[in-house]
Amino acid sequence: MKKRLLLIMIFFVSLFGLLYFGPEDNQHLASQSIDNSQRTIEHRHFSDYLTKRFWKLTDIELEASSVILIDATTGHVIYQDNSELSLPTASMAKMMSELVVLEAIEAGQLDWDSPVPISDYAYYISHHPGYASVDLKQDITYTVKELFDAMAIHSANGATIALAEAVSGSETLFVQQMNRRAEELGLSASKFVNSTGLNNEHLGQFFSVGTIDDTNHMSAKDLATLARHLINHHPALLEITSQPEYLANEKEYMNTNLMLSDYIPYQGVDGLKTGYTDLAGYGFTGTVEQNGVRFISVVMGTESIMQRFIETERLYQHAYEQLDNLFHTSHQQ
Repeated sequence: MKKRLLLIMIFFVSLFGLLYFGPEDNQHLASQSIDNSQRTIEHRHFSDYLTKRFWKLTDIELEASSVILIDATTGHVIYQDNSELSLPTASMAKMMSELVVLEAIEAGQLDWDSPVPISDYAYYISHHPGYASVDLKQDITYTVKELFDAMAIHSANGATIALAEAVSGSETLFVQQMNRRAEELGLSASKFVNSTGLNNEHLGQFFSVGTIDDTNHMSAKDLATLARHLINHHPALLEITSQPEYLANEKEYMNTNLMLSDYIPYQGVDGLKTGYTDLAGYGFTGTVEQNGVRFISVVMGTESIMQRFIETERLYQHAYEQLDNLFHTSHQQ
């Protein structure tokens, strides 16, 4: 008897629940649960956005004259030291030459298969020892692609001059384009006197802009801004700069970016440009991507070939570790 009464009570309680709440209320409760989950996801995404947008790298000191690290997507400055100081760039100035050439190709002024003759100037520089030389021959006609690869991978100065002459007719006019683009991009600490980044005195009788004592100048901030513009507007450039070597005249030339080699490899590095002169010291504008996060770095004025890469490695390592810690902390909250 008691068992029967208990079953009857359970039946009426269940019936009352169905009548009182109804299917719409049950759907509302389920919908409310989904909304709460969605809000949690949105809050997490917003927290991640704030972390990426405003975080700063701390507790690191680098041995360089000027340094900057930015987020390639947002342009957010993560770390800087003397980044607005205008300094000799050496071959990192070639990034502006790359941009002008790429824009000439984009405008239909040249194409990758266009033939480029080698002038006396380009030939002379390409055969000068110590000038990141890829030996060019005047009885061979090179394509824009061949010369561009030599410039971007091995930092070939003769190839850069040949491209400058192909785009503008002379290096003098090409340098005017370089300075005009710098102004348009807001690179206020930049001034170019040649296409290569060599000191004018290295060019001998061929220098044409400024004085014999002049050289190209940019700040680390300007270099990072230029690198970001190149990557965002011409992403295929990274397919070139990530190549570990360049083959020309049956000779293999190594990429000057040793972070692509076995000497000091770093996962995710795929560019961008090295530089060295006696005035500039050793510099490196680098870029790296891991887990969907891309950084652009500039290190200027280090004292050795390897130190510019060692300092860059420290910068990347510290940045990714701190970013991982920030995301881990925000997801626990």
